[in-house]
Amino acid sequence: MKKFVKRTIQLILILIVLIVAALIIVPIIFKPQLMDLAKKEINNSINANVEFSDFQVSLLKGFPNLYIGLKGLTVVGIDGFANDTLVAFDAFSVKVDLMSVIGMKNIEVKSVLLARPRLIARINREGKSNWDIAKPSTDTVVTQQAGEEPSRLNVALRKFEICNATIKYIDESSSMSAQMDNLNFLLSGNMGMDYTNLSIKTTIDAFTFSMDGLKYMNKAKVGFSGDIGADMVNSAYAFKDNEFYINTISLFFAGSVKMPKDDIDIDVTFNTNKADFKSILSLVPAIYMKGFEGLQASGKVKLQGFAKGIYNDKVMPNANVELLVENAMFKYPALPKSADNINVHTKVNFDGTNMDNTTVDVNRFHVELANNPFDAQVHVSTPMSDMQVAGFFKGKIDFTSLADVVPLDSMTIKGLLESNIDFGGRMSYIEKQQYEKFKANGTMKLTNFEFTSPDLPQGFRIVESTMKFSPRYVDLVTFDSRIGKSDLQMAGRLENFIPYIFNNQTIKGNLNITSNILDANEFLTAEETVDTANVDTTVMAVVEIPKNVDFAVNTKVNHIYYDKLDISNLNGKLTVKDGKVNMDNLNMSMLDGSLTVSGEYNTQNIQKPTVALDMNVKGFDIPTSIKSFSMLRKIASSAKEVKGKVSTQFTMTSTLDSTMSPILNSIFAKGKLQSESIGFTNSKVFGKLAEILKKDALRNPEMKNVNLSFSIKDGKIFIDPFDTKVSDFKMRIGGDMGLDQTLNFKAKMTIPRSNLGSANDLINALTSKVNVKLSENINLNVKIGGTTTNPEVRPDWEGSDSDETKESTKGTVKEIVKETVKAKSKEEAEKLVADAQKEAVRLHDEAVAAGDKLRSEAKDKADKLEAEGNKKGGLAAVAAKSAAKELKREADKSGNKLVQEADAKGQALIEKAKLEAGKL
Repeated sequence: MKKFVKRTIQLILILIVLIVAALIIVPIIFKPQLMDLAKKEINNSINANVEFSDFQVSLLKGFPNLYIGLKGLTVVGIDGFANDTLVAFDAFSVKVDLMSVIGMKNIEVKSVLLARPRLIARINREGKSNWDIAKPSTDTVVTQQAGEEPSRLNVALRKFEICNATIKYIDESSSMSAQMDNLNFLLSGNMGMDYTNLSIKTTIDAFTFSMDGLKYMNKAKVGFSGDIGADMVNSAYAFKDNEFYINTISLFFAGSVKMPKDDIDIDVTFNTNKADFKSILSLVPAIYMKGFEGLQASGKVKLQGFAKGIYNDKVMPNANVELLVENAMFKYPALPKSADNINVHTKVNFDGTNMDNTTVDVNRFHVELANNPFDAQVHVSTPMSDMQVAGFFKGKIDFTSLADVVPLDSMTIKGLLESNIDFGGRMSYIEKQQYEKFKANGTMKLTNFEFTSPDLPQGFRIVESTMKFSPRYVDLVTFDSRIGKSDLQMAGRLENFIPYIFNNQTIKGNLNITSNILDANEFLTAEETVDTANVDTTVMAVVEIPKNVDFAVNTKVNHIYYDKLDISNLNGKLTVKDGKVNMDNLNMSMLDGSLTVSGEYNTQNIQKPTVALDMNVKGFDIPTSIKSFSMLRKIASSAKEVKGKVSTQFTMTSTLDSTMSPILNSIFAKGKLQSESIGFTNSKVFGKLAEILKKDALRNPEMKNVNLSFSIKDGKIFIDPFDTKVSDFKMRIGGDMGLDQTLNFKAKMTIPRSNLGSANDLINALTSKVNVKLSENINLNVKIGGTTTNPEVRPDWEGSDSDETKESTKGTVKEIVKETVKAKSKEEAEKLVADAQKEAVRLHDEAVAAGDKLRSEAKDKADKLEAEGNKKGGLAAVAAKSAAKELKREADKSGNKLVQEADAKGQALIEKAKLEAGKL
């Protein structure tokens, strides 16, 4: 019996050792297969690309707990969010009590750690979010059968920690963004108990929030620490000792949050038990960032509020926030003046059930900046049904003395703002044009305003700007400004101004804009270029046109300087409406000629802005035009040495890229072009034609009396056949050119025999022997192919003739011309084959180098894999060695394939070259 018991114990011990060994060895042996399977299943279930560098399940690393770890995870978007990283983190690990896992009833999670996560949540302009990546589930819902005992699985978490997180939220649809840098979060407590105490500590080193280009928070320090009493059975949580802070202001919470079912029941109050005015000032980015520690401040402050009610899909809790500042001041020790008698009383009541009951009241706002008083009141009610507003802005701000109150560093500001505006009434009064019921009167005047900063070193100056307010409109009486060398004057009326400010409705207006000089070069960013004398160096970005603006603008500008362009006498009418700018006969002088433009610039889809233009160009200088417009350089890169003046009339539509340049394949245009004379210098096409015909006059010819029709579509420029004169030869030419610079033209040349020189004597000698009389002109058809940088020019013998004597002289003329070009054709044929052979050698060498690189990379990976396997030993080493061998074999196979494909491609090039050479 003892022997049996002893053997039984030995057997049990062996089984335990085998099980533990299996738990250790199996994940190691099958780790690559498990990782590949996991990645495949994850990627099949979401619309994104998921990768991770390592996955671990270990008893040793977390002993006596089970350790599960995931390292180097990235989730990258596809389609509209291609290459946009949604989530990435260095490591995610979980430690679980092993015995609780075996029991599978009360799983005790010791800790969860998320190390250095990076999250970028984005909503594009169409309202689509990058985190909506889950594919629709095809799984059937499993319902619990009658009499089946419900699952009693309970997971108890002890600790959850996030370290050094970076979180970004970007909402392009509402121009809102937020960023949290170096976020650390720690939650601890026994969440497996029915009643427990949760301890939370959160810190954010830098929190930035902006909307519509304005930063409401700029790298603010944010944190929360406190204890929460948790009723896990009823999902009720009560605030205990806690503190929430932003910079130096602290808020303390009391109350509870209950989530028994789908609704969230909130009953929370907050206040500043130890607030002072200096802590309130820490919320102002400009003040908090500059010398805040030495700031002197005093005054009484009260900040309090509450949120109470149910939150669900239909209703929100009621909320209230009140800020009271009494007899406050602040002063920087190094500055001579202070801000005094600061009194503010603001109250916001939000009704979550009926939002039309929401009110905003700025009952008092008074400040004296360097003894300049300014007062304001604003009241808003019934915002949803018919917004009612009331308030006033009275006082003056001497910007010159602002530098005596607030440190401006390298920024300079001067000028005097005077305001006396009183308003009140309902929005419906303005919409129904019942202006007598709405109160709006007063003036706002800014004089001798000057502003300079490192971002605007040339300075911005407003000599005078005066606005007069009435219920019907705002009268912009004067606006006279200077920006560097530029000047800008405006006058006109703005309608629907108050609904635009308070309710984001459309503002309407009629403006007259005049200027003597607008130098745009002062505001454009230069790129580093090798030869800035020949290219434009300015970088532009898409300018979004607001959809809630409806302006009719009359413009008159004497001079506009944009990069190398000098535009003069610009005048015309612009209509800015619904996210578009419409141009109506906008006239200007430029490039030694004139331009009239009508059409629209459309940013309703900001991702794909478009233009639709009707243009009339007269007498543009070709070299200057090509140097000034990057689009022309892309379309006609070989035309840099073309001289002359052209006129053209055309319509064009195109989609623009992010730099405001037309996307070439999207251009659709149709029109006509005229020129008295176009001169070509060092043209490769005419150069080859001169070599074929042995006529040097064709190397730098002039094309006279040009009048052609053209169209642009599908990435090609199509030119209808037109008649012209090149040198002393008549020519009819037509065809197409790709925007990728490929050529496909046919030209018919009429060559006077008198231009053939000694060749003409040879013709006469030969024809006299066969008693044939030739015409005084010889017609020759020419095919032009290849590219603008490497054109192919070939005579089309079958299509050539010599007027009425074609049949009788065809063979004679062909022989004569062939004698003239025979030597050149042979040379070109030999060069074609030689070039193809060189290209074949280059392809072979590149393939060999690429194959060697693949093998080298595979060897490095294989060596690393074997080293890791050897560290673990046993079966892990065997598996690693096998995998390393396979890596090298696949790399060698791929390298050989590259060489084979390159050799096949090279041989095909040689055969093609021989075939083409045979045609010469």
